[in-house]
Amino acid sequence: MKSIFLTLNLLLFGFTMTWANNVQISNVSIINNGPGTISVKFDLSWDHSWRTNVGPANYDGVWVFFKYKQAGGNWKNIYLTGANNVMPMGFDIYQNTVFNKPGAMIFRDASNQGAGSVTVSNVQLGVVSNLPYDIEVRAFALEMVYVPSAGSRPFWGDGNGTTESTYAFHYSDNTATTSSVVPMLADANSFDDGELETDGIYVYSNDTIQLTNPLGSLDPFPTCKALWCMKYEISQAGYRDFLNTLDSLQQTSRVNVSVISVQGTAAFGSSVALFRNFIEIDTPASLGKPAVFGCDANNNNVYNESSDGEYISCNYLAWIDVAAYLDWSGLAPMSELQYERMCRGTSSAGANPAILGEYAWGDTTLYDTLYTLSNSGAANEVASNASSSKGNALYSTTTNGKIARCGMFATTTSNRRVSGASYYGIMEMSGGVFEYTVTIGGVAGRSCRFIPNGNGEISDLGNAKLTVGGAGFWPGMEGNLSMGVSNTCTGTCEVTGSAGIKLRGGAVSSTGSSLAISDRGEVFIPTARSYDRGGRGVLYIR
Repeated sequence: MKSIFLTLNLLLFGFTMTWANNVQISNVSIINNGPGTISVKFDLSWDHSWRTNVGPANYDGVWVFFKYKQAGGNWKNIYLTGANNVMPMGFDIYQNTVFNKPGAMIFRDASNQGAGSVTVSNVQLGVVSNLPYDIEVRAFALEMVYVPSAGSRPFWGDGNGTTESTYAFHYSDNTATTSSVVPMLADANSFDDGELETDGIYVYSNDTIQLTNPLGSLDPFPTCKALWCMKYEISQAGYRDFLNTLDSLQQTSRVNVSVISVQGTAAFGSSVALFRNFIEIDTPASLGKPAVFGCDANNNNVYNESSDGEYISCNYLAWIDVAAYLDWSGLAPMSELQYERMCRGTSSAGANPAILGEYAWGDTTLYDTLYTLSNSGAANEVASNASSSKGNALYSTTTNGKIARCGMFATTTSNRRVSGASYYGIMEMSGGVFEYTVTIGGVAGRSCRFIPNGNGEISDLGNAKLTVGGAGFWPGMEGNLSMGVSNTCTGTCEVTGSAGIKLRGGAVSSTGSSLAISDRGEVFIPTARSYDRGGRGVLYIR
């Protein structure tokens, strides 16, 4: 993701337009036709868009959201109403049913089949009527992929009858699950509890699980319903832009250094550039003003230049950092069941079969040579020696632990295997940075029974913050670090722990086998920032 800020002085408003990895929002304006008819108007374009009614039968789209502030104030979310929307022919819009909507999804409609670059002009989204005058507005965009509901029960686990990936899901040992609804288990390990290891858990396609006989009560848990998923991992530009909408206290929680440090101080510590994190302090915080962060891969103290690493996946993110980013952007964490389903997929012919050791691109081929990067840090950064026949991924053998550009292996001619894409077209689900997922293997994860989307705002301390008394929970609520303790939302409702999270998908630190879809070998609770941790989010359709 790349973000470029340009301030436009139009009427009484200041506007910013933002790019995100081939997606551009431009010509942003606020239209005020009186009470109840305020809207935000903009143009939107992005490359490599698609919609197909065969194969995965899905499409991509762009999640847009907006922030505003008055002079000397803090950034706030612009909430949308869902009313008075204007959408050009060939495109559609999705917004959740909550009253104040934190964003909107723009995508091709059913008549607009095909692939290629698209432009949507003069989009208008209804805005709540309490916007003040004389404000600055920033627009944000994230490319997303629509994942349809499972037409038939997907496979979980990859056992071939003789062996399976580490701690993979199964009905009976070393055998992948099938369409039958019988208890799903995993081999004994130091992360999962007896419910998954011994008793088994019933998993249903209507986003429910059960811990007892199938005739018992159902517990909501995300499994197979339709949702949207970020096409790429959070980029360094994306996290930089997030930091630049926070006040200094919030920023302090989301970086690893003092925000009053001098220009050029790396946001996550002095050694992070070794693993290609290039977010730095451009302007230190002072006199109540927050710090300004920028990307500076060439280390010349001139920020956000064309080769400064903005498109590189953002590493060094702990779960609480990712949670704050997702809440701020109106998104949510995925479950580990969804992770496997989004990689393996289902087709009109039924569930795609499980293959022992398969990666996100659907087979076991894996390139095993150290990549040589060209156009380092730029929007067109590539591995000049990437394979043209095997699956490409960022892992220990190919990267020596160093992260690279989001979606680097996808080209106009690459197939699913060479690009490293999941069945639905989601990038870097094997390798890159670990995927933070809600686990089914412990009380803390299973207690996240109804995972709400973020509301566009975070707490005064810079943490994800859910609504007190709300219907559902995120992992790590109120500092929870115990996998045996349910997440609750009775006090601050802030995400300051990590209980309920499991790392999936492998990373730049991983061996090749750890990149397998069904591998569940990462058994520790991920509390710390690390060079191999980043994240992405999903949007639940509700």
